[in-house]
Amino acid sequence: MDENIKNKVQSWLLEGASTSEGLRLIQEANAPSFVLRLIRSNPLANRQVMITYLCRLCGIETNDEVYTRSPAIIITRKSESFRGEFPFLNEPNCPAELETLASRKFAKYHGYVRLHKQLRDCTSLKECADVSRQLIDNYLENREIWEELNYYKVHHTLLGKHPIFKEFTRRKELLSLSVKELMHRKSKIENNIWRVKNEIKKNDKPHLDALRGERLLSYETELAEVNRLLG
Repeated sequence: MDENIKNKVQSWLLEGASTSEGLRLIQEANAPSFVLRLIRSNPLANRQVMITYLCRLCGIETNDEVYTRSPAIIITRKSESFRGEFPFLNEPNCPAELETLASRKFAKYHGYVRLHKQLRDCTSLKECADVSRQLIDNYLENREIWEELNYYKVHHTLLGKHPIFKEFTRRKELLSLSVKELMHRKSKIENNIWRVKNEIKKNDKPHLDALRGERLLSYETELAEVNRLLG
C-alpha cells in the first residue's frame, strides 16, 4: 500500500473521519465499484464502512476509540410507524405480495444492522469486501421493497418490478398443473439447480456469483413449492 495514502488515512482518522474526505480517499485508493456504490448510497450511514475498509487496506489498527467516536447512523422504525406510513397493509384487501414484502423489509433491516456490526469485526480486506457486497445487496432490495410499497400507496395499483411478483405468478401456474406435469417440472428444476451449482463451483466468473445465487434461490424456492404440492 502506498505510504502516501496510509498517511492521508491516518490524518483523516485523527481529524474525525469526515464522510466527504473519506469518500475521496476511498476513490483515491481505487476501492472496488461495489464498495463505492454502497458508500455513495448513504455516506453518513456507511461511515463505518469507509473506516473499516481504509484501515484494513492500510494496515491500521482500529481499536483506538478516536477512530470510531462517531458511529454509523442507522435509522430505525417501529412497526407501528411503518404501518402508519403504509396504512393499506392493515386493510383486509391488501395484496398478498405487498404483505410478504413488508415482512421481508423488516428482515432486511435486521440483516442490515447485523452486517454493519459484522463489518467492524472484519479481519481481512476480502472479508470486508464480502460483507460490503452483502450490505449493498441488502440495501438495494430494501429500496426495491420501499418503491413497491410507496408506488401502491400513491397510485393504488401494483408496480410489480420486485422478483416476488414472479414468484407469486409461478405459484399460480403450479396450482394449475396436473401431477404428471408437476413431476416433469420437478425434474426440470432439479436439473437447473444442478447446473447453477456447477457454475458457482467452477468460480470462473465471480462477477456473476450474485446473479447465479439469485437464480439458485429462485429455483430452490420453486422446487420447494412443487414438492409441497406433490405431498
